[in-house]
Amino acid sequence: MIPRIDFQVDPSFPDGVPMGLPPEDEISEEGYGFFRGVWDISGASHDDALAVIAEERHLANLVDQVTATAEEFEAVATAIEDGAPGALPSGFAARYGDGEILEIVGDGDRDEGVLDGLEIGVAGLSYALSSVGCFPAASCRSHSSDDTWSERPVVFFAAERPTVHWLTPMVRDSGCGFGDGSGHGELLLVEAPSISNFMDLANRIVTTAERQSFNR
Repeated sequence: MIPRIDFQVDPSFPDGVPMGLPPEDEISEEGYGFFRGVWDISGASHDDALAVIAEERHLANLVDQVTATAEEFEAVATAIEDGAPGALPSGFAARYGDGEILEIVGDGDRDEGVLDGLEIGVAGLSYALSSVGCFPAASCRSHSSDDTWSERPVVFFAAERPTVHWLTPMVRDSGCGFGDGSGHGELLLVEAPSISNFMDLANRIVTTAERQSFNR
């Protein structure tokens, strides 16, 4: 069960929102835009994006198959991302003991993470945007808890105006929308009712870029 909220998006080109890439001297190892717990993933290659998108789709499908509520989705997705078996719903191991999810989650002492440390549902889009010359600044798939920092799936990013024009029909056709992220610097954002929309958008970006030989 992939969560979906009742949320109206604006897929039109975001006039009036600051556009342009951040100056290099304002980007640190912790990224850009007054966010906590972020890092720089700019400059991803097309192949990098394809790999993350494929991994994300596989993980999202696994979680979708074994969950029936937004709370269960959150618990299982978090367990996978953090390698935290204690985050799994009660009785999960007994029901799915021979499944791939428990193998991925591990025993709590996993050496390698998944999706380069990003969340299921926003990782693929973040890498897709990076691969076409945008600067992803922060992302959140939205969590079914009181401490989520976004009520809907969102990716903050910086991009030049021609790139945003190029993205606009794909944002519209995937059911996503743009928003103003300038409260965190010269950023805009893309948002959606569900991470399913984000995964669709990520796929559209890399597929269109490949077909058009996008040159950032």
